[in-house]
Amino acid sequence: MNDADQIAASTHMARRARASRRRSEADHRVLVLVGDGDDQELARSAADKAHAELRFVRDVPELARSIAAGAGAALLSDAVLDTGLAELRRVLDRQRKWSELPVIVLFTEDAPHAALAALEEFELHARVKLVLLHRPVPAVSLASALRSALKSRRRQYEVRDLLARLNKDVRLRDQYLAMLGHELRNPLNSIGYVAEIFSMAGDALAPEQTRWGAEVIGRQLRHLSRLLDQLLDVARVQRGKIRLEAVAVDLRAIARRSVETFDPAAKRRDFALFTPKHPVLVRGDPLRLTQIVESLLDNAFKYTEEGGRIRLAVCSGSEARLTVTDDGHGIKPSIVPYVFEPFFQDAAPHAAGSRGLGLGLAMADNLTRLHGGRISARSAGVGQGAEFEVCLPLAEAPTSEHEVPQAFARVLHLLVIEDDADSADALALLLKSLGHDVSVAYDGESAMHEIEEHDFDLVIVDIGLPDIGGEEVAERIRRQLGAHAPRLVALTGRAIPGDADVFDEFLLKPVRRDQVERLLAAV
Repeated sequence: MNDADQIAASTHMARRARASRRRSEADHRVLVLVGDGDDQELARSAADKAHAELRFVRDVPELARSIAAGAGAALLSDAVLDTGLAELRRVLDRQRKWSELPVIVLFTEDAPHAALAALEEFELHARVKLVLLHRPVPAVSLASALRSALKSRRRQYEVRDLLARLNKDVRLRDQYLAMLGHELRNPLNSIGYVAEIFSMAGDALAPEQTRWGAEVIGRQLRHLSRLLDQLLDVARVQRGKIRLEAVAVDLRAIARRSVETFDPAAKRRDFALFTPKHPVLVRGDPLRLTQIVESLLDNAFKYTEEGGRIRLAVCSGSEARLTVTDDGHGIKPSIVPYVFEPFFQDAAPHAAGSRGLGLGLAMADNLTRLHGGRISARSAGVGQGAEFEVCLPLAEAPTSEHEVPQAFARVLHLLVIEDDADSADALALLLKSLGHDVSVAYDGESAMHEIEEHDFDLVIVDIGLPDIGGEEVAERIRRQLGAHAPRLVALTGRAIPGDADVFDEFLLKPVRRDQVERLLAAV
C-alpha cells in the first residue's frame, strides 16, 4: 500500500470514527426547551447532580431537528408546548421501532385545563415516555428524573444494538447459506458428471478415463472436505473447543505439504516455493499450521488469474515468518482491515472460479493467534496483488523434522460402525488397502456384539446410528472395557459435534485419506 493509499484509508477511518463519536455524544444529551431563566437554572443545577449533558433549544422546530439528530431525553415546560405538541408528536412518530424518547415536562397546577388535557392525550398516543413534574420542583427530584430517563434511554440503545446485531447475523446467515449452496453444487456437479460417464461407458471405459475420473472425484472431494472442515472449525472456535496438539515442527515441511494440495492450480500459474537450507522450527499443531498455509494459498490462487505469479516463502530471524504474495486482483485499501472477519468477501467479481464461504482467512487468523503468532495483509490496491504474512514464535529446542508416517509398524484391528452401507464398505476397503484388519457393523447392537467377540485397536463410530446413537455406543464401550477400551473416533456430518469427552477425536465427513493416515499413525 503506497503512502497516498495509506493516508486515504486512515482519513476515511478517522472520519468514520469522528462521525460515530459525534452520534454517540448526541444520543446521550438532554434537550432543554423551557420558558424562563428560573427553569434554566433549575435544569443546570439538576444536570450537575445527575451528571447529564444539556443542550438548550430555542423553539419546537429546533427541538424537532435536534431529536432527529439524536437525544437521550428532553426537558420541557408546559408553557412552550401550547402550540407545539402536534409537531412534536409527528417527530416522535417517525422514531425507529425501538425508540420511545423520555420526555420530562414541568407544569403548574394553575395551567389551563386544555393544556393539561393535551398533555394527557399526548402521553396516551405519542411514542414517548412522559414524566410530569409539578412545580415547584426541587433540583434533587429533577436530577432523579433525569437519571431515570437516561437509564431508560440506555436500555433502549441496548435493544437497538441487539436488533442491529441480529439483523446483521440474519444477513450473514442468508449470505452464507446462498454461498454454501453454490459452493456445494460445483463439486457435486463435477462428481455427478463423472458418475454419469462411468455409468454410460461401462466396460468400455479406457484406463486413462478411469484415472481422469478418479482424479476429478478426489479433487472435488478434497474441496468439499475443506469447506466442511472450515464449518466445523468455526463452530469449535465459537465454543472454545479448538485444542492444539503442539509439537516442534519444521515450517518448511508444512509449506511443502500445503503446496501439494494445490498442485494442479500451481501448474497453471507462475508459482514458486522458497525455503531456507536450515530448519525453521516452531511449536505448533502440524494439522492446524497446514490449515493456515492452505487458507492463504487458496486465497492467492482464487484471486490470481492463470499465468499470474504466486510466491510462498519461509524464513526465520527473531521469529518464523511465512509469506504468500501474488500479483492478482489485490485488495482495496479501505477493506484491508476487514479481510480476516468471518464471511467477509470482496464484492468485486474477480475471483478465479469459486469464491468460497469467506471463512478461510478468518480461521487462519484465529489459528495463528492460538499459536501465539500474528497474521497481516497488505496490498497496494486493486490490480496490484496482495501479500499475507504469518509470524510465529520459534521453537525453543531443535528437533527432527515432523513428517506424517507413510507406513505403519503393525497391522491394526479396526471396527467401522456406520449405518450407510456404501460409506461403511468404502471406508473399510480404504483401511484394508492400507494394510489393516477391518470389521464392519451397520448398527449399534451389531457393533456391541463385535466388541464382545473381538479386540480392536481403534473404533470409528458414526454418530447418527439408527438404533443406538453413536455417543451411547462409545459410552457403552468405555463402561464395558474401562482402561482397555480402544481409541474411539466419531464419524460425523454435523458442524458442531456432540459429547467431546466420550470420543478421542472427531472426523468430519467426507473423510480424506491423509486424515485416515494421520489417525492410524497416532494409534
